[in-house]
Amino acid sequence: MELPGSTSYIMDSLGDNFYLLTDTYVYTFTAEGGQIVDIQHGFRNPGVVSGEKRLLVFDKNGKGFKVYSRNEEVYSKTLEDTVVFAAMGKVDHSAVVTTATRYSNYLYVFNDDGKQVFRYASPTERIMQVCFSDDENYVYLTVVGEKNGEFITEVMCFDITKEQDAIWRQTVGNVLPYSLEYCSDGIYGVTENGMFLLDAKSGNVKAQNTFSQTVVGIGKTNGERIVFFHDAAFNGQTAVAYNDDLTEKNRKSFSEVSSFDVNGGVLYALSGNKLTACSNSLQDEKVYDLDDDYSKVKIIGNYAYLLGYNRVQRVSL
Repeated sequence: MELPGSTSYIMDSLGDNFYLLTDTYVYTFTAEGGQIVDIQHGFRNPGVVSGEKRLLVFDKNGKGFKVYSRNEEVYSKTLEDTVVFAAMGKVDHSAVVTTATRYSNYLYVFNDDGKQVFRYASPTERIMQVCFSDDENYVYLTVVGEKNGEFITEVMCFDITKEQDAIWRQTVGNVLPYSLEYCSDGIYGVTENGMFLLDAKSGNVKAQNTFSQTVVGIGKTNGERIVFFHDAAFNGQTAVAYNDDLTEKNRKSFSEVSSFDVNGGVLYALSGNKLTACSNSLQDEKVYDLDDDYSKVKIIGNYAYLLGYNRVQRVSL
């Protein structure tokens, strides 16, 4: 599929379909590459997040955001403060974190109609990540702050159906958080020097570990927990797969990885014109020779969608 002219593209999944964000437009496509819609978003410096049915485009360092379905703009908002980042639920709820004059951050949660259903004013701690439970009744945050003169990171849980304080709060260490994800077995997070798994109902620590290398990439949990590290021994990257208790399962080294995705327990690593699929905890390997160099890979169903300089290519897996 040939791409419309633009200086940059962001490609990701939208359920079984996919989308492209450019500096001026949002494009949505069917799995076969047929264009569904193109809409001018109107933001000077756009950022984007997506779920199964909705995608949210926001203005970096601006106050506006818009939510789209695969067919149309669903709603738009202009907030009082600057948008820092956003997150989407699995279905239709959206979360937007902004700056605040009297607080560190505001967290706003909106339903599918654009109605605000929850707001949290973080007093002194900075909100770093947000994720929803699958039913979108609960929202989880990582916040960084200070306690007894020390930098500290905590995870918080709120029931957005009720006006109340956090249900629980759990300290995960004096570390910078990189990611937060709701999974079937709990709340999974990666920090600058380790991983943690918390019980979603109580916040109790189920598992935790530490890293000895620098994190350069984190895969969404989809059959495997995989983290990429910089390998100083050969100036490459090493992918490490972890067990349910966050102990190391296996590892595999790559000379260069420009993009990767994890789907159905398989790691797909893109290096220029080669796509390497590693299953069975990084042990089995299959290499796909591509017709050109690509910069981004996204696995949707039984296909790899590859973003190139001026086109998107779909490869059957």
